[in-house]
This record gives sequence, C-alpha cells and structure tokens, in this order.
Amino acid sequence: MGKAYIRGAGIHASGTMAQINKTGSWRLSEPVVDHSKCKGCKICYEFCPDECIERLDVQKSAPPSTPRIKIDMDYCKGCGICAYECPQGAITMVKCEA
Repeated sequence: MGKAYIRGAGIHASGTMAQINKTGSWRLSEPVVDHSKCKGCKICYEFCPDECIERLDVQKSAPPSTPRIKIDMDYCKGCGICAYECPQGAITMVKCEA
C-alpha cells in the first residue's frame, strides 16, 4: 500500500484498492451535479474518500452552467459525502436504476 497523507478532514492512503479496481459498479446511489449551482469551490474534491472528483480549470467569467467539476463514476461508491459537504447544494444523490 502507498504512504498515507493528510487530505481534507481525514487521512487517506494513496494506492488504495479503489484506485486499482473500478469500485463504482456496486453503488446504490450516485451524485448528480447541478452545474448552474456549482461554484468550483473544491470542497467536494477535498472530502471525497476515493479521489474520484476532479476540479476542472474553468475561467471565473465562464457561464454559470459550465461544468466546474467532473466525477469519475468508475470509482465513485455513492457515499454521498460530496453532496453533504457542498455548501451550494449543487450535488444531489439519486438512486441508481437496476
């Protein structure tokens, strides 16, 4: 296993199984981003335990509906931490369809 480092509010080990295997296939709910509400603050990125959120390089003058984050659904486990921590309410969790 890789060495541990501090990220956000917790400790996360780099090189976890989530990064090696695509673990997103067993989630029960998934995050949906309302890009018109997202300000690109990076809080969801900081709290994601699986490092599956990427902050996109977007100019501040870009239209409000321009995506500012991207969630890699191959690795998202649907824990909902991103939605809980989002101060703008831009991320909601929806039940996955079977």
